[in-house]
This record gives sequence, C-alpha cells and structure tokens, in this order.
Amino acid sequence: MEASYRKVASAISTPISQKIELYPAEDRFLGPRPAVLVLPGGGFRELPPHEGEGYARWLSGLGIHAFVLSYRLLPHRFPAPLEDARAALDHVRDGDHGLDIGRVGVLGSSAGGQLAGLLMTGRVLSIEEGVTAPPRPDFAILPYALADLDLLPPPVVENLLGDLLPLKGELSPARHVDASVCPTFVWATAQDPPGLPNTLEWTRALAAAGVRVESHIYPDGGHGIGLADGVEYGGASHKFIANVPHTASWTSACAAWLRREGVLVD
Repeated sequence: MEASYRKVASAISTPISQKIELYPAEDRFLGPRPAVLVLPGGGFRELPPHEGEGYARWLSGLGIHAFVLSYRLLPHRFPAPLEDARAALDHVRDGDHGLDIGRVGVLGSSAGGQLAGLLMTGRVLSIEEGVTAPPRPDFAILPYALADLDLLPPPVVENLLGDLLPLKGELSPARHVDASVCPTFVWATAQDPPGLPNTLEWTRALAAAGVRVESHIYPDGGHGIGLADGVEYGGASHKFIANVPHTASWTSACAAWLRREGVLVD
C-alpha cells in the first residue's frame, strides 16, 4: 500500500521544469474524483514534507486526488513560484487524471497560501501582458496562509520580491478578494504570530466580499504545524512532528465543510 500513495511524478511546463507528484484518491473511491493542488509553505526557502506529503495523504483518504507541487524557491524571486503554481493548476485541470474538472481546489499553507490566494483572486496574471486568464480554483483550504505582505517584516518582503517590490500590493492576495472568489476554509492558532493576523485578514476580506468562508482559530500550536496529528514526516535531514490533538481536529472540520460545499458527495 505504501507505494500506491506516490503514483505519478512528472514535470510541468515552466521556465525551469518543476516536479509535481500525484497522490491518488484511495482505490475504494469510484468515479471521477475531486482534486487539490497542494502548495507547501516554508517561507520560499524550503518545502516541508508535512505540508506536502502529509496533506496529500489526508486528502487521498478523503477520496481526493492530491497534486503536490515543488515550486521554485529563493534565490528565484517572484514571479517564479507564481508561474509554477499557475502552470501546475493548468496541468491538474488539463491532464487525464480521472478527476472531476468542476471540483478542482487548492490548498496552500503559510507562503504557499500566498500562491493559493493569488490563484484564487486571479492576480496571478496581472504582472504579465497578453496572457489569457486560466480557470480559478473551485474551492480553497488555507492553513495559516499569507494574506498581505504588509504583515511580514519589510526585509523579508524585499528579499522575496526584489525588483517587483513596487508590486507588493498587487501580490497581497487578500486585498483583491471579490465576490467571484471560491468558497474558502481558513484556520490558524492563537499562538502563531504570523499565521493569526493573516488568517484574521483572510476571514475579514472574504466575509466582506460575500464569499462563503469558514474560519477556525485554535488555542494551541505554533506556526507551520500542518496536520498536527503526531505523525513524523520527512527523512533524516528534515524530520518534523507536531502533536496538538485539539488543533488536529481541523481536518475533521474541513472534511465536513467539503461535504457541505458539495466537493465530497460520497
């Protein structure tokens, strides 16, 4: 069974070929399935396995095809990771993966949440001219996701954007939420200094625009805890484990939300 999780690893068309891995829905689920593009966090410096493989295995168990993207990191600055995320979403929608193209979502945590948010709001194309907008995600899951670059220390933003620093507002996804944005599930913990204010900003922006949003703030756990389920992820060079039982219940809350939104129908 272990080998069945990572079924496909392929390249997508970007200036530098990036890897995308498919963790298919478990075999007990029949028919076309929903799909989620998973964008791990890591501050654009690394891609933590628990925010890639960890999320993907959870989604697979719900009957969702999960595609984990290894997008470009620093020293590659914007728009490189954004180009990768857009190409990956196109790859998921256009490929022959046995999925329902009307139920394609995105999951982005922390820095990956910024990329997810830019896909959700359509700002992904505003720094390029003459490009037709691709379809947006049909739903989104944003664990402790970056909403606004003004909520980060200025040196971090300068290092990330480089010459694109004047586009800081353009690349702050919560500023561009409108009623066309997909239903969204957000969460963070009260002990997460970057995640809490960003999640509150996501909640405010989505609700103000009339978007269907479910928001959870849990009392315990720091930043970047992923599933928080006590399972160890990563190899010898990058081991991670977070065991925060109450916060780990976010996955049950999210699964219930996916059913209410019609993403999971069986």
